[in-house]
Amino acid sequence: MPPAVAEAVHEAELLATYYPTPELVVQRMLEAVDLQTGEVHFDLGSGDGRIVLAAAGDFGADSTGYEIDPDLITVSSNGIRRAGLSGRARILRQDLLKADFKRADVITAFLTPEAYVQLEPVLRAEARADVRVVAYKFPVPGWQPDEVIALEDRDPAIPTHEIFVYRGAPASSE
Repeated sequence: MPPAVAEAVHEAELLATYYPTPELVVQRMLEAVDLQTGEVHFDLGSGDGRIVLAAAGDFGADSTGYEIDPDLITVSSNGIRRAGLSGRARILRQDLLKADFKRADVITAFLTPEAYVQLEPVLRAEARADVRVVAYKFPVPGWQPDEVIALEDRDPAIPTHEIFVYRGAPASSE
């Protein structure tokens, strides 16, 4: 792996470790924010692209995944192509802390608590006031969720899944 790619992947590891979001959680996340056909959706740390695929394929959104791991970008881009969703879905190699969130109607994320600490001021400054954000597993620090959804799972390793729903970003304190 070239040094620049290794450095980029190392930075991504600080924001998220790849662990696929269970399918039942993917659907519930997108339902919880009432994702609509034609809305702009961003998935932060998109991994294998399953949320992007569901947003574009099942909900008709214009979906963009942000991922930095080249192997996961390949996997998810191939999935988009196989599903025939190239016109409505894409994966960008992008540092989340430098991303522009102004166009997003809906943002989904499954990141570490440490990542949210770094990302929260960016979201607060960049996202529209009416953005709908849904976070899996960990809440966005400093934001009060409008709803917390607990899903039961048959998997004994992870028997409960928590989804944090935010309808609107807090105003920037700057």
